[in-house]
Amino acid sequence: MSEDLEGHLHERFMQALAPLMIAPIGRQPAEVRLAGIVRAGVNESRLMLVTGDSAPARVAVAFRLTRDERELDIHAAFDWIRTLTRADLADVAGERDSHGYVIIAAEELGFSAAHGATRYDSDYFTLLRMMLYGGSVWFREVFSLAGYLLIGSQRHRLYIRNSTTNVVTGIELPLTDTDGSVYPGMGGTFPTILTSLVENDELNFEIEVPEHDDYCSKVYDLSAWVSRPNPTGPDQPDEVVPEDFSDLVILSPDQYTAMMKASEEKRQDAGQNQPESGNP
Repeated sequence: MSEDLEGHLHERFMQALAPLMIAPIGRQPAEVRLAGIVRAGVNESRLMLVTGDSAPARVAVAFRLTRDERELDIHAAFDWIRTLTRADLADVAGERDSHGYVIIAAEELGFSAAHGATRYDSDYFTLLRMMLYGGSVWFREVFSLAGYLLIGSQRHRLYIRNSTTNVVTGIELPLTDTDGSVYPGMGGTFPTILTSLVENDELNFEIEVPEHDDYCSKVYDLSAWVSRPNPTGPDQPDEVVPEDFSDLVILSPDQYTAMMKASEEKRQDAGQNQPESGNP
């Protein structure tokens, strides 16, 4: 493994943990608080945790960034660290760093490569961050984010304002996969997809949610754009094309728009050339 890879993983770890530095709504202080993250050598990141109010315990949980040619699953580590309680860290003992933190390997506290992502919120936050801060660079001329709202345990809505018409539209998306599972990176390319749909006036081709929403004119369900593709079953390999679709042509969004426009023009021309009723 190259040092560049470990550096990239540490950077991703820092980005994932940064929101935890903000105090949550509710009673304070939290049982376990994040004090920071530091890099200890080429292949180790340490998460600095503080427990308790009076005479707080300080624990540095050490993660190996790579092990046996495998990268640390940042999403899984992030979700696991949030399950730690004061009791988990109460009896930790060992070497201390220069700041008084007791250093302990994450594996000694129960973390392993078998752990996976369990919460959707980090991907949701990443999507919101792209929608809020990425817009000033590349899609602000097309739309801007006007709001966001959780509408259930597994779904949410983004409210976007069209920069040309000023109309606000609701975009409904899932927070988890179709089976309820979490997979890292969900929706990571969605701002690019949404920009294309809005810019080419193609939202009307999407599924409209048949319910009133006080905060927008219409709501479209764009779940298919972010859900993980279903794996091809053993009886239907990728290279096999069903007989009914032997002449299927895959169109890009621009090609599809051009085809629909040409079809509409052809229909209008046909209507104009049709003889009036009663004429020979």
